[in-house]
Amino acid sequence: MKKLLFLLLSLIVTLSGMSQYGFKTYIPTEDGAFREGKHVVETSDHGFIISLEAQDKYKNEILVRLSSEGAVSNKLVFQIDGKNLKYCGLFHHPENEEEYLAVATLDEGNTPDTYIQKELAFVKLDADLNILSQTVYDFGDDYVRLSTVTRTPFLILEDDGTITMATSCQKTDCYCYLFASFTNDGLILKQRDSEIFPGPAPKMLNSFSKKRTDGSFGMILSDNASGDYFCEADTAFNITRIGRLLLLPIRVVENQQLNVTDSTYYYMFPQGTVEYLNDSVSLVTTGGRYVKHIGNENGWFNFLATLDDSLNVLSNDIWDIGKEVQNHSTTALSARDKAIAVTNDAIFHCGVVGIKDHGHHSGHGVQASTITVSKFDKELNLIWRRYYGGDGFFYDINIIHSTADGGCIMTGIYSKLVGCNFHSYILKVDENGYDAIGENAESVAKPYFCYPNPAKDNIYIELSPDADCQSVELYTLDGRLVVETCHGASQQTTINVENLNAGVYILKIKMADGKEFSERIVKQ
Repeated sequence: MKKLLFLLLSLIVTLSGMSQYGFKTYIPTEDGAFREGKHVVETSDHGFIISLEAQDKYKNEILVRLSSEGAVSNKLVFQIDGKNLKYCGLFHHPENEEEYLAVATLDEGNTPDTYIQKELAFVKLDADLNILSQTVYDFGDDYVRLSTVTRTPFLILEDDGTITMATSCQKTDCYCYLFASFTNDGLILKQRDSEIFPGPAPKMLNSFSKKRTDGSFGMILSDNASGDYFCEADTAFNITRIGRLLLLPIRVVENQQLNVTDSTYYYMFPQGTVEYLNDSVSLVTTGGRYVKHIGNENGWFNFLATLDDSLNVLSNDIWDIGKEVQNHSTTALSARDKAIAVTNDAIFHCGVVGIKDHGHHSGHGVQASTITVSKFDKELNLIWRRYYGGDGFFYDINIIHSTADGGCIMTGIYSKLVGCNFHSYILKVDENGYDAIGENAESVAKPYFCYPNPAKDNIYIELSPDADCQSVELYTLDGRLVVETCHGASQQTTINVENLNAGVYILKIKMADGKEFSERIVKQ
């Protein structure tokens, strides 16, 4: 059986890699920088190549080669012409499955003014990270940088093996969106500036995806003045703005029992990911926001929605709803860079529950969080949902990719405690949403989500549709049963804890297949 893994790739200064606790692998780094997993590709022998992005944006990035068990077999740290590499993508080389293509911007300097990004490097590698060839394309002296300090260009590997690039771009006298097309050897095929504007800062390109069989593209563009827009670019890279996404209603739930309006509105929020489902339907996800008008209740959620060409919502799935607590302290966000992966018969979505925002670089967004992984069919029917984490650690997600075995793979960053060192991880799950670190290892995935924790009145337990829950029990720390309920046919179980004493309790959930889960619950 193919071995899958949940790898936490910690970066510390050591002499050699070492394993600990069965699923943690420590990777040595010469500069001691804290790094997070960004781009990743699964190798033909079921290992991985991952790019590790430094928290200090001005440091060089590295590539790491991992076996299917998570052992570090090689690292690649190098410069081209004395300039650091910032990776934009990792791919199987379209002409040879045993080779891989890394694309990166070349950067120099240690301030935003000297952080130059006007060159793109195409590096062909074998599975052991040996460089087979490299080509650098310079966009010219009119260009200052291809993106901002926090956002590298977006790349698409086309069906014909070419590479399409889109990015926000600063020129010497203006700002623009820059599009280009290359051979996989780095030879320029086409280049065009689109939507020239004066600044003072470029409007952000948040997402870029090939959309239609006619070769056009779908994008989310962030307008500094009025929020995010869904746009399309044709094969000549002409941009058409379809409509504004910010605060677009995804769902409206009306209470018909009252004589006054008691509607709850679910909105899209800034940034996000767009992918095409077919030639007329797009998939969109962002951090969602809801507002219940009676009682001034509001909060955040994860969602996936399908939109037609006029931005009418065709279908949606909303989950991980968290009420607003202490100035945005409970949130549910999609992955930072790429949250959707589409296959021939399924859609994967990844998100994170419990973080304030994606601002972990400054530290202010770091708090306990949980990774969410969902699989849908093409009609947005939920097949399964899994939760990873929930152990009091901080997790954030950068990107998701589908894999050839029917599963998916994610990368990101974690920290054991707020204020502690940041580390990288790879989360690889199979077609059923479960990880495994060896033949006899236990998966750490949970087919349910329990919230809120701490709780005052009620505890809600959301179960995956494939989870057959037999019982839910709540115990005191000394083993006394205080609440027992049966899940039955419902996808949600509610436990009322309003009359329980404040303190710590143990929640136990038993499944029909014999699996048991437990976690600590705090009653306020």
